[in-house]
Amino acid sequence: MKKLMNLRRLCALALALTLLPALAQPARMEAKTFEPRLSRDTQASVTVAGHYSNFEALEAEFNRFNAYYPEVELTYVCLDNYNRIIPTAVTGAEAPDIFFTYPWMANSPDCAPLFEVAEDLSDPALGIDLSCIRPGLLRRDEQGRVPSVPIYTTTYGMMVNEDIFAREGIAIPTTYAGLVSACEALQKAGYAHPMMGHSSLLVYPLYHPFFYTQIKGDETALRELNALAPSAGEYARGALELAADFMGRGFIDLESCHQLENDYNAVIMRFYEGDVPMMLATANTVSGTEKREKQSEAFSAHPFTYSFHPVPCAEEGGCFVNYISMSFAVNSRSANLEMVNEFMRFLITTEELNRTAQAKRMVTPCIDMSLDGIYAAFGQVPADRVICVPELGLANAADDQVRLAGTQVSLGTMTVEEAVAAFGTLK
Repeated sequence: MKKLMNLRRLCALALALTLLPALAQPARMEAKTFEPRLSRDTQASVTVAGHYSNFEALEAEFNRFNAYYPEVELTYVCLDNYNRIIPTAVTGAEAPDIFFTYPWMANSPDCAPLFEVAEDLSDPALGIDLSCIRPGLLRRDEQGRVPSVPIYTTTYGMMVNEDIFAREGIAIPTTYAGLVSACEALQKAGYAHPMMGHSSLLVYPLYHPFFYTQIKGDETALRELNALAPSAGEYARGALELAADFMGRGFIDLESCHQLENDYNAVIMRFYEGDVPMMLATANTVSGTEKREKQSEAFSAHPFTYSFHPVPCAEEGGCFVNYISMSFAVNSRSANLEMVNEFMRFLITTEELNRTAQAKRMVTPCIDMSLDGIYAAFGQVPADRVICVPELGLANAADDQVRLAGTQVSLGTMTVEEAVAAFGTLK
Protein backbone atom coordinates (compact mmCIF):
# COMPACT_ATOMS: atom_id res chain seq x y z
CA MET A 1 0.00 0.00 0.00
CA LYS A 2 1.20 3.50 -0.64
CA LYS A 3 -0.03 7.05 -0.25
CA LEU A 4 1.15 10.48 -1.32
CA MET A 5 -0.14 13.19 1.04
CA ASN A 6 0.40 16.87 1.82
CA LEU A 7 -1.41 19.05 4.27
CA ARG A 8 -3.78 20.38 1.65
CA ARG A 9 -4.73 17.30 -0.29
CA LEU A 10 -4.36 13.54 -0.58
CA CYS A 11 -3.80 12.15 -4.01
CA ALA A 12 -2.69 8.89 -5.56
CA LEU A 13 0.08 9.08 -8.08
CA ALA A 14 1.81 6.45 -10.18
CA LEU A 15 4.92 6.83 -12.22
CA ALA A 16 6.66 4.43 -14.60
CA LEU A 17 10.35 5.18 -14.94
CA THR A 18 12.72 4.08 -17.64
CA LEU A 19 16.40 4.26 -16.77
CA LEU A 20 18.55 5.64 -19.58
CA PRO A 21 21.82 3.87 -20.35
CA ALA A 22 24.58 4.67 -17.91
CA LEU A 23 27.39 6.96 -18.95
CA ALA A 24 30.91 5.60 -19.02
CA GLN A 25 32.77 6.47 -15.83
CA PRO A 26 36.42 6.00 -14.91
CA ALA A 27 35.64 4.40 -11.54
CA ARG A 28 32.53 2.29 -12.03
CA MET A 29 31.57 0.04 -9.14
CA GLU A 30 29.57 -3.14 -9.38
CA ALA A 31 25.99 -2.43 -8.36
CA LYS A 32 24.67 -4.49 -5.47
CA THR A 33 21.21 -6.00 -5.65
CA PHE A 34 18.77 -5.39 -2.80
CA GLU A 35 17.96 -8.54 -0.86
CA PRO A 36 15.08 -8.32 1.65
CA ARG A 37 15.84 -9.24 5.25
CA LEU A 38 12.29 -9.45 6.59
CA SER A 39 9.25 -11.56 5.83
CA ARG A 40 7.34 -10.52 2.72
CA ASP A 41 4.07 -10.23 4.66
CA THR A 42 5.50 -7.89 7.33
CA GLN A 43 3.07 -5.08 8.10
CA ALA A 44 4.39 -1.63 8.93
CA SER A 45 4.10 2.03 8.01
CA VAL A 46 6.83 4.44 6.91
CA THR A 47 6.35 8.19 6.68
CA VAL A 48 8.73 10.56 4.89
CA ALA A 49 8.44 14.29 5.62
CA GLY A 50 9.74 17.02 3.33
CA HIS A 51 8.98 20.34 1.70
CA TYR A 52 8.28 19.27 -1.91
CA SER A 53 4.63 19.89 -2.79
CA ASN A 54 4.75 16.59 -4.66
CA PHE A 55 7.41 13.92 -4.91
CA GLU A 56 6.63 11.63 -7.83
CA ALA A 57 10.13 10.20 -7.83
CA LEU A 58 9.72 8.99 -4.25
CA GLU A 59 6.27 7.63 -5.07
CA ALA A 60 7.93 5.49 -7.74
CA GLU A 61 10.34 4.15 -5.12
CA PHE A 62 7.38 3.37 -2.85
CA ASN A 63 5.86 1.36 -5.69
CA ARG A 64 9.08 -0.56 -6.27
CA PHE A 65 9.60 -1.24 -2.55
CA ASN A 66 6.05 -2.57 -2.28
CA ALA A 67 7.01 -5.25 -4.78
CA TYR A 68 9.13 -6.68 -1.94
CA TYR A 69 6.84 -5.71 0.94
CA PRO A 70 3.24 -5.34 -0.27
CA GLU A 71 1.85 -4.92 3.27
CA VAL A 72 3.95 -1.84 4.07
CA GLU A 73 2.15 1.51 3.95
CA LEU A 74 4.45 4.27 2.64
CA THR A 75 3.43 7.91 3.03
CA TYR A 76 4.97 11.19 1.93
CA VAL A 77 3.98 14.28 3.93
CA CYS A 78 4.63 17.78 2.60
CA LEU A 79 4.99 20.21 5.50
CA ASP A 80 4.31 23.88 5.01
CA ASN A 81 7.08 26.00 6.57
CA TYR A 82 9.19 22.84 6.65
CA ASN A 83 12.42 24.42 7.90
CA ARG A 84 10.61 25.97 10.86
CA ILE A 85 8.38 23.03 11.72
CA ILE A 86 10.59 19.97 11.25
CA PRO A 87 12.90 20.48 14.31
CA THR A 88 9.88 20.08 16.60
CA ALA A 89 7.96 17.64 14.38
CA VAL A 90 10.63 14.94 14.73
CA THR A 91 9.86 14.60 18.44
CA GLY A 92 6.09 15.04 18.25
CA ALA A 93 3.28 12.52 18.51
CA GLU A 94 3.15 12.12 14.71
CA ALA A 95 6.87 12.29 14.08
CA PRO A 96 8.04 11.21 10.60
CA ASP A 97 10.22 8.14 10.23
CA ILE A 98 12.41 9.76 7.57
CA PHE A 99 12.91 13.49 7.04
CA PHE A 100 14.71 15.87 4.68
CA THR A 101 17.89 17.59 5.82
CA TYR A 102 20.01 20.24 4.12
CA PRO A 103 23.72 21.09 4.55
CA TRP A 104 23.04 24.38 6.36
CA MET A 105 21.11 22.56 9.07
CA ALA A 106 24.26 20.95 10.46
CA ASN A 107 25.50 24.33 11.70
CA SER A 108 22.15 25.70 12.85
CA PRO A 109 21.42 25.57 16.62
CA ASP A 110 17.70 25.56 15.80
CA CYS A 111 18.14 22.31 13.91
CA ALA A 112 20.07 20.50 16.65
CA PRO A 113 17.00 18.36 17.55
CA LEU A 114 17.10 16.86 14.06
CA PHE A 115 20.54 15.42 14.52
CA GLU A 116 19.92 14.39 18.10
CA VAL A 117 17.29 11.92 16.90
CA ALA A 118 18.98 11.02 13.62
CA GLU A 119 20.17 7.44 13.38
CA ASP A 120 23.78 6.70 12.49
CA LEU A 121 23.35 5.37 8.97
CA SER A 122 26.95 4.13 8.89
CA ASP A 123 26.25 1.55 11.62
CA PRO A 124 27.29 -1.77 10.02
CA ALA A 125 24.35 -3.52 11.69
CA LEU A 126 21.94 -1.59 9.46
CA GLY A 127 23.47 -3.00 6.29
CA ILE A 128 23.12 0.26 4.35
CA ASP A 129 25.71 0.29 1.56
CA LEU A 130 27.17 3.80 1.73
CA SER A 131 29.97 2.79 -0.63
CA CYS A 132 27.78 3.67 -3.59
CA ILE A 133 27.89 7.38 -2.57
CA ARG A 134 30.72 9.67 -3.65
CA PRO A 135 32.83 9.78 -0.45
CA GLY A 136 33.18 13.57 -0.51
CA LEU A 137 29.41 13.89 -0.15
CA LEU A 138 29.10 11.90 3.09
CA ARG A 139 29.13 14.22 6.09
CA ARG A 140 30.23 12.79 9.42
CA ASP A 141 29.60 14.49 12.74
CA GLU A 142 32.13 14.93 15.55
CA GLN A 143 31.50 11.36 16.70
CA GLY A 144 32.15 10.00 13.21
CA ARG A 145 28.47 9.21 12.66
CA VAL A 146 26.66 9.66 9.33
CA PRO A 147 23.33 11.24 10.31
CA SER A 148 22.01 11.69 6.77
CA VAL A 149 22.63 10.48 3.24
CA PRO A 150 22.38 12.69 0.13
CA ILE A 151 19.50 11.85 -2.19
CA TYR A 152 19.89 14.73 -4.64
CA THR A 153 22.94 16.78 -5.45
CA THR A 154 23.38 19.79 -7.69
CA THR A 155 25.98 21.69 -9.64
CA TYR A 156 26.09 24.68 -11.95
CA GLY A 157 27.10 25.28 -15.52
CA MET A 158 25.54 26.38 -18.79
CA MET A 159 22.62 25.10 -20.81
CA VAL A 160 23.73 24.85 -24.43
CA ASN A 161 21.50 25.06 -27.48
CA GLU A 162 23.26 22.36 -29.48
CA ASP A 163 21.33 23.16 -32.65
CA ILE A 164 22.78 26.68 -32.79
CA PHE A 165 26.33 25.38 -32.45
CA ALA A 166 25.73 22.72 -35.10
CA ARG A 167 24.09 25.19 -37.48
CA GLU A 168 26.96 27.66 -37.18
CA GLY A 169 29.65 24.98 -37.31
CA ILE A 170 31.04 25.92 -33.89
CA ALA A 171 32.30 23.36 -31.39
CA ILE A 172 30.84 23.45 -27.89
CA PRO A 173 33.76 24.87 -25.87
CA THR A 174 35.71 22.80 -23.37
CA THR A 175 38.50 25.28 -22.50
CA TYR A 176 38.49 28.96 -21.58
CA ALA A 177 40.19 29.93 -24.83
CA GLY A 178 37.61 27.84 -26.65
CA LEU A 179 34.81 29.62 -24.80
CA VAL A 180 36.12 33.02 -25.85
CA SER A 181 36.58 31.86 -29.44
CA ALA A 182 33.09 30.35 -29.56
CA CYS A 183 31.52 33.56 -28.25
CA GLU A 184 33.42 35.62 -30.81
CA ALA A 185 32.31 33.29 -33.61
CA LEU A 186 28.71 33.45 -32.42
CA GLN A 187 28.84 37.23 -32.39
CA LYS A 188 30.06 37.22 -35.98
CA ALA A 189 27.16 34.90 -36.81
CA GLY A 190 24.69 37.48 -35.50
CA TYR A 191 24.29 36.56 -31.83
CA ALA A 192 25.22 39.88 -30.23
CA HIS A 193 25.28 38.40 -26.73
CA PRO A 194 25.96 34.65 -26.90
CA MET A 195 25.48 34.02 -23.18
CA MET A 196 22.74 34.89 -20.69
CA GLY A 197 21.97 34.14 -17.06
CA HIS A 198 19.91 35.39 -14.19
CA SER A 199 21.48 38.41 -12.50
CA SER A 200 21.89 36.46 -9.23
CA LEU A 201 24.19 34.02 -11.02
CA LEU A 202 25.91 35.78 -13.93
CA VAL A 203 29.35 34.23 -14.39
CA TYR A 204 29.46 32.51 -10.99
CA PRO A 205 29.64 29.12 -12.80
CA LEU A 206 32.81 30.37 -14.48
CA TYR A 207 34.86 31.97 -11.72
CA HIS A 208 33.77 29.98 -8.66
CA PRO A 209 34.97 26.57 -9.91
CA PHE A 210 38.26 28.25 -10.85
CA PHE A 211 38.52 29.63 -7.30
CA TYR A 212 37.95 26.15 -5.87
CA THR A 213 40.77 24.72 -7.96
CA GLN A 214 43.09 27.41 -6.56
CA ILE A 215 42.44 26.57 -2.90
CA LYS A 216 41.74 22.84 -2.99
CA GLY A 217 44.11 21.11 -0.56
CA ASP A 218 45.79 24.39 0.46
CA GLU A 219 45.47 24.34 4.27
CA THR A 220 46.96 27.80 4.69
CA ALA A 221 44.53 29.31 2.20
CA LEU A 222 41.57 27.58 3.79
CA ARG A 223 42.60 28.66 7.29
CA GLU A 224 42.97 32.32 6.29
CA LEU A 225 39.82 32.33 4.16
CA ASN A 226 37.73 30.73 6.91
CA ALA A 227 39.06 33.28 9.41
CA LEU A 228 38.15 36.06 6.94
CA ALA A 229 41.68 37.38 7.35
CA PRO A 230 42.23 40.84 5.81
CA SER A 231 44.66 39.41 3.25
CA ALA A 232 42.51 36.37 2.35
CA GLY A 233 41.00 38.15 -0.62
CA GLU A 234 44.24 37.53 -2.48
CA TYR A 235 43.25 33.87 -2.80
CA ALA A 236 40.25 34.97 -4.86
CA ARG A 237 42.19 37.35 -7.10
CA GLY A 238 42.66 34.90 -9.97
CA ALA A 239 38.95 34.02 -10.01
CA LEU A 240 37.94 37.69 -9.89
CA GLU A 241 40.32 38.53 -12.73
CA LEU A 242 38.72 35.72 -14.73
CA ALA A 243 35.25 37.18 -14.11
CA ALA A 244 36.44 40.67 -15.06
CA ASP A 245 38.10 39.41 -18.23
CA PHE A 246 35.03 37.55 -19.45
CA MET A 247 32.55 40.29 -18.58
CA GLY A 248 34.79 42.85 -20.23
CA ARG A 249 34.47 41.11 -23.60
CA GLY A 250 30.80 42.05 -24.05
CA PHE A 251 29.48 38.51 -24.39
CA ILE A 252 26.75 39.08 -21.79
CA ASP A 253 24.14 41.86 -21.81
CA LEU A 254 23.43 42.76 -18.18
CA GLU A 255 20.19 44.53 -19.02
CA SER A 256 18.68 41.41 -20.60
CA CYS A 257 19.81 39.33 -17.62
CA HIS A 258 18.13 41.71 -15.18
CA GLN A 259 14.86 41.29 -17.09
CA LEU A 260 14.66 37.64 -16.03
CA GLU A 261 12.32 37.54 -13.04
CA ASN A 262 13.81 34.44 -11.45
CA ASP A 263 16.49 31.83 -11.99
CA TYR A 264 14.04 28.99 -12.51
CA ASN A 265 10.92 29.34 -14.66
CA ALA A 266 11.93 32.63 -16.28
CA VAL A 267 15.38 31.35 -17.19
CA ILE A 268 14.00 28.13 -18.68
CA MET A 269 11.28 29.84 -20.70
CA ARG A 270 13.71 32.45 -22.03
CA PHE A 271 16.15 29.72 -23.09
CA TYR A 272 13.31 27.92 -24.89
CA GLU A 273 12.84 30.94 -27.15
CA GLY A 274 15.66 29.29 -29.09
CA ASP A 275 17.93 32.29 -29.74
CA VAL A 276 20.24 31.96 -26.72
CA PRO A 277 23.33 29.83 -27.45
CA MET A 278 24.36 29.47 -23.78
CA MET A 279 22.35 30.08 -20.60
CA LEU A 280 24.09 30.03 -17.22
CA ALA A 281 22.11 28.02 -14.70
CA THR A 282 22.18 25.54 -11.84
CA ALA A 283 21.12 21.90 -11.93
CA ASN A 284 18.12 23.00 -9.84
CA THR A 285 17.06 25.07 -12.84
CA VAL A 286 17.73 22.20 -15.22
CA SER A 287 15.50 19.94 -13.11
CA GLY A 288 12.50 21.97 -14.27
CA THR A 289 13.27 21.89 -17.99
CA GLU A 290 11.56 18.71 -19.15
CA LYS A 291 8.17 19.62 -17.67
CA ARG A 292 8.29 23.05 -19.30
CA GLU A 293 9.04 21.94 -22.85
CA LYS A 294 5.32 21.68 -23.62
CA GLN A 295 4.58 24.93 -21.77
CA SER A 296 6.77 26.91 -24.18
CA GLU A 297 4.99 27.77 -27.41
CA ALA A 298 8.33 28.63 -29.01
CA PHE A 299 9.92 25.31 -28.04
CA SER A 300 6.83 23.33 -29.02
CA ALA A 301 6.85 24.98 -32.45
CA HIS A 302 10.60 24.71 -32.97
CA PRO A 303 12.13 22.14 -30.58
CA PHE A 304 15.90 21.87 -30.35
CA THR A 305 18.49 19.69 -28.68
CA TYR A 306 20.05 21.09 -25.51
CA SER A 307 22.40 19.88 -22.81
CA PHE A 308 24.09 21.07 -19.63
CA HIS A 309 27.87 21.62 -19.48
CA PRO A 310 30.52 22.84 -17.05
CA VAL A 311 31.59 26.38 -17.92
CA PRO A 312 35.22 26.02 -19.07
CA CYS A 313 37.18 28.10 -16.58
CA ALA A 314 40.74 27.17 -17.58
CA GLU A 315 42.74 25.54 -20.34
CA GLU A 316 42.38 22.28 -18.42
CA GLY A 317 38.62 22.59 -18.91
CA GLY A 318 35.67 23.03 -16.61
CA CYS A 319 34.98 21.53 -13.19
CA PHE A 320 32.19 19.44 -11.77
CA VAL A 321 31.50 21.28 -8.50
CA ASN A 322 29.11 19.05 -6.59
CA TYR A 323 26.86 20.31 -3.80
CA ILE A 324 24.38 18.36 -1.69
CA SER A 325 20.87 19.48 -2.53
CA MET A 326 18.85 17.32 -0.15
CA SER A 327 19.48 14.35 2.16
CA PHE A 328 17.40 11.80 4.06
CA ALA A 329 17.80 11.19 7.80
CA VAL A 330 16.13 8.43 9.82
CA ASN A 331 14.33 9.14 13.08
CA SER A 332 15.88 6.75 15.59
CA ARG A 333 12.68 6.96 17.67
CA SER A 334 10.56 5.47 14.93
CA ALA A 335 8.10 2.81 16.05
CA ASN A 336 8.82 0.95 12.80
CA LEU A 337 12.58 1.40 12.77
CA GLU A 338 13.34 -2.07 11.41
CA MET A 339 11.20 -1.51 8.30
CA VAL A 340 12.38 2.10 7.95
CA ASN A 341 15.96 0.86 7.77
CA GLU A 342 14.88 -1.79 5.31
CA PHE A 343 13.51 0.95 3.06
CA MET A 344 16.75 2.91 3.41
CA ARG A 345 18.75 -0.21 2.51
CA PHE A 346 16.59 -0.47 -0.60
CA LEU A 347 16.84 3.21 -1.53
CA ILE A 348 20.57 3.74 -0.89
CA THR A 349 21.73 1.73 -3.86
CA THR A 350 23.14 2.87 -7.17
CA GLU A 351 20.11 1.71 -9.11
CA GLU A 352 17.46 3.34 -6.94
CA LEU A 353 19.29 6.62 -6.29
CA ASN A 354 19.99 6.99 -9.99
CA ARG A 355 16.34 6.31 -10.79
CA THR A 356 15.25 8.89 -8.23
CA ALA A 357 17.67 11.53 -9.51
CA GLN A 358 16.74 10.90 -13.12
CA ALA A 359 13.02 11.15 -12.40
CA LYS A 360 13.52 14.67 -11.00
CA ARG A 361 16.32 15.53 -13.43
CA MET A 362 18.74 16.17 -10.59
CA VAL A 363 22.34 14.97 -10.20
CA THR A 364 22.82 11.57 -8.60
CA PRO A 365 25.06 11.31 -5.50
CA CYS A 366 26.40 7.95 -6.70
CA ILE A 367 29.93 7.13 -7.77
CA ASP A 368 28.45 5.32 -10.76
CA MET A 369 26.76 8.30 -12.40
CA SER A 370 23.95 6.95 -14.54
CA LEU A 371 22.86 10.42 -15.54
CA ASP A 372 20.10 11.86 -17.65
CA GLY A 373 21.71 12.53 -21.03
CA ILE A 374 21.43 16.26 -20.44
CA TYR A 375 24.28 15.93 -17.90
CA ALA A 376 26.54 13.80 -20.09
CA ALA A 377 29.31 16.41 -20.18
CA PHE A 378 29.67 16.24 -16.40
CA GLY A 379 30.18 12.51 -16.63
CA GLN A 380 33.28 13.18 -18.73
CA VAL A 381 35.00 15.54 -16.26
CA PRO A 382 38.29 13.99 -15.04
CA ALA A 383 38.31 12.87 -11.40
CA ASP A 384 40.88 15.52 -10.43
CA ARG A 385 38.45 18.23 -11.54
CA VAL A 386 35.48 16.88 -9.59
CA ILE A 387 35.08 18.89 -6.39
CA CYS A 388 32.69 17.69 -3.70
CA VAL A 389 32.02 20.86 -1.74
CA PRO A 390 31.45 19.18 1.67
CA GLU A 391 35.04 17.87 1.69
CA LEU A 392 36.61 21.10 0.44
CA GLY A 393 36.66 22.59 3.95
CA LEU A 394 35.60 26.12 3.02
CA ALA A 395 33.31 27.84 5.54
CA ASN A 396 30.02 29.26 4.30
CA ALA A 397 30.97 32.80 5.33
CA ALA A 398 34.16 32.71 3.24
CA ASP A 399 32.34 31.13 0.31
CA ASP A 400 29.72 33.88 0.45
CA GLN A 401 32.42 36.55 0.40
CA VAL A 402 33.87 35.13 -2.81
CA ARG A 403 30.41 35.02 -4.37
CA LEU A 404 29.74 38.62 -3.34
CA ALA A 405 33.11 39.78 -4.61
CA GLY A 406 32.57 38.05 -7.93
CA THR A 407 29.09 39.55 -8.25
CA GLN A 408 30.40 43.08 -7.69
CA VAL A 409 33.18 42.59 -10.22
CA SER A 410 30.77 41.02 -12.73
CA LEU A 411 28.34 43.91 -12.38
CA GLY A 412 31.15 46.43 -12.72
CA THR A 413 30.39 48.00 -9.35
CA MET A 414 33.85 47.09 -8.02
CA THR A 415 37.25 46.60 -9.55
CA VAL A 416 39.23 43.48 -8.80
CA GLU A 417 41.48 45.48 -6.48
CA GLU A 418 38.53 46.89 -4.57
CA ALA A 419 36.89 43.48 -4.21
CA VAL A 420 40.12 41.86 -2.99
CA ALA A 421 40.62 44.65 -0.42
CA ALA A 422 37.01 44.45 0.77
CA PHE A 423 37.04 40.68 1.26
CA GLY A 424 35.52 39.79 4.61
CA THR A 425 33.41 42.93 4.82
CA LEU A 426 31.21 42.58 1.75
CA LYS A 427 27.47 42.71 2.35
